Amino acid sequence: MAFEGFVSVQVWNALFWIILLFTSINGISKSFIQEERRTHYYFFLSKPFEIIFAKLIYSFLYLMSIGFIALLVYVILLGNPIINYPLFILNLLLGCLGLSSAFTMVSSIAFRSSNRSIMMAVLGFPVIIPVLVLSINNSFKILDSYVFEQIQGNLITLFSVDVIIIALTFVLFPFTWKS
Repeated sequence: MAFEGFVSVQVWNALFWIILLFTSINGISKSFIQEERRTHYYFFLSKPFEIIFAKLIYSFLYLMSIGFIALLVYVILLGNPIINYPLFILNLLLGCLGLSSAFTMVSSIAFRSSNRSIMMAVLGFPVIIPVLVLSINNSFKILDSYVFEQIQGNLITLFSVDVIIIALTFVLFPFTWKS
């Protein structure tokens, strides 16, 4: 598809969000699991709020950088169907915020369990579905020439879901960190 120069808008959109989803699963979900040895050091050095806040910022910046790199590669290889860049970037920011915060929260919970990969799948799937559906739906509408007023409700809903996930992360993390 890349060498033919033709990709439909639906395929472009679906591939873009699939790349972001699997990148967030592979990169962000391992943020706590890879640091098992340093956990006791963090326990005595920092407060749980500071640790989860730093993890959330790092995972968001990581996923946003991957998102911009993927966007650049997609525009170069698969064409540029984006008409309204500011609106697409806003949706990308909100989608990456939701993906990164959801997988950071799920990773922090699964870190304390014995079956981490199963816990990640079981806990992550229901949390990530609303973020993914709203992000894909919004970006498809943006690629279909919708303006801000037409998708304002979806963007507010996506932002609200992101805020709920982040709030749950701050509520649940101190309990998992102390156990």
